Amino acid sequence: MASTQGRYSRQELFQPIGRAGQERIRAARVLVTGCGGLGSNAASLLARAGVGFLRIVDRDLVELSNLQRQMLFEEADARDGIPKASAAARRIAAVNSDVRVEPVVADLDSGNVLQLVEGVDLVMDGFDNFEGRYILNDACVKQGVPWVNGACVGSTAMAQLIVPGKTPCLRCMHRELPAPGAAETCDMVGIIGPAAALAGALQVAIALRYIVEGAPPAENAILCGDAWDLSMERLVLPALRRPDCPCCGLGRYEFLETSARAATTLCGRDAVQVRALSSQRPDFSVLAARLGSVGTVHVNDYLLRLRAPPYELTVFDDGRAIVKGTGDMALARSLVARWIGV
Repeated sequence: MASTQGRYSRQELFQPIGRAGQERIRAARVLVTGCGGLGSNAASLLARAGVGFLRIVDRDLVELSNLQRQMLFEEADARDGIPKASAAARRIAAVNSDVRVEPVVADLDSGNVLQLVEGVDLVMDGFDNFEGRYILNDACVKQGVPWVNGACVGSTAMAQLIVPGKTPCLRCMHRELPAPGAAETCDMVGIIGPAAALAGALQVAIALRYIVEGAPPAENAILCGDAWDLSMERLVLPALRRPDCPCCGLGRYEFLETSARAATTLCGRDAVQVRALSSQRPDFSVLAARLGSVGTVHVNDYLLRLRAPPYELTVFDDGRAIVKGTGDMALARSLVARWIGV
C-alpha cells in the first residue's frame, strides 16, 4: 500500500474538512451507478479525495467515443473491449491504492438495485437515462440511503442532493417519466468534455460536503452550469416533501415493481421488445428530426422506424419499442435509452 504521508494534506488544510472530515471521507462507502461521462469523472474525484470504498456498476464496454470526456479510460481499454467497471477499478488502483474498489459488470435494474445499494452510505447517479434514476430513487428512499442526482448533455451540467426523509425525492419534483424523445441525449445532441467534468465535479462537491457534515444544507437547491456559456445558477427548491408523492409520501415503489420486466426477447426472432415506461405518446416528428443523423428514418401515423445497421428500432404510438439485430436485453435497453432518451 502506498504511503498516505501528505496525500490529503491540501484537502485537510481546507477548514470545512480538516483532519476529522478526512477521516469521515476515508470511512465512507459510495456506490457509483454507471461509469460514463458522469460516473467516471465522479469516481475519479472520489478516489483522489480518499473515499475508502467505491462500488462501481456499469453494463457497457469502453468505446473510442468515450475517451473525449471519460477520464478514467485510455485507448487500450477501447481497443481491447474492457468493461468500464473493470477498467475504472484498474485505473483507480493505480491512482490511489488506499481505495478499495468493487467493480460490478452488470445492468443495474429493479432486480438487483436493492442489493447494490445495501451497505453504502451514499449513491452517485451516473445514469444516462431517466428510467435508471427513477429506479434508483425508489431504492434509495426505500433503504433510506442519500443519493446525488446528476446529468450532463450538450454543454449543460446539473447536480442535486436527495436525502430520504429530509429533502423532496425525485418524484416529488418530477412525478412521471418524460415522454419518449422529449429529453435530449448525448447521442442525439452531443456533449463536450467540460460539461461532463463540471457535472462530476458538482456531484462530488455535494457528496464530500454531505459525508463531512452528515446532513444536507439548510436550503434545498439544484446546481446548474453551462460550460459553453460559462454560466452557473443555483435553483432553490421547496424544502418540504410532497405528502402525495407516490414514492416518499405514499410509500409506493412502482419502479422497483415494474422495471425488471421492461425488456423481453421475442421468441424465434433476433429482437427485443422494450416496454413503454412513459404513458405519454411519443412525438414522432421530434424523434425523426433527431434520429436522422443516426440512420434512415421512416414515420407514419402508427410508428417510427430507424434503420441503423446492424440494428433496426421501431417505436410504436404506445411508446413500446422493438430492437431488431440483438437478443441481448441490456443492449436493447441501452440503445433505446441512447436514441429515445428514456
